[in-house]
Amino acid sequence: MRYGLSILLAVSLASACSLVAKSPALSDPLHERLAKADTSTIEVAAKACLTEEGWKPDDVAGDAEGATVVSAKNDAKSHVSVYIQPSGMSPRVTGDPSYDDPFWLCLGRELARAKAAPAGATSSAGAP
Repeated sequence: MRYGLSILLAVSLASACSLVAKSPALSDPLHERLAKADTSTIEVAAKACLTEEGWKPDDVAGDAEGATVVSAKNDAKSHVSVYIQPSGMSPRVTGDPSYDDPFWLCLGRELARAKAAPAGATSSAGAP
């Protein structure tokens, strides 16, 4: 009985590890960009990508066990949440978008753009 339980536990843990290992947030260059970006930059990028895919992000991010939560809904009233983990955690971003969702490619592009912006360059609603 114990032998069977040990095998079941090992298979379960291996399956769970394989799910995390496939996360786009663990693959370069996105992994590197996430590691270097601050939480607010990732939040802005995640909201931009969700919007690009037709989601309507909430104006205010939430918090869940130390992670910043960006939630959004679509016209069909479906909900999606992206969890931005604190700096130093890996994967840095987790959540509802499936691993093959265009969200992940968009997130990488948005973070590359944010990095490419000159230091001190900010956008504001009233800027000409």
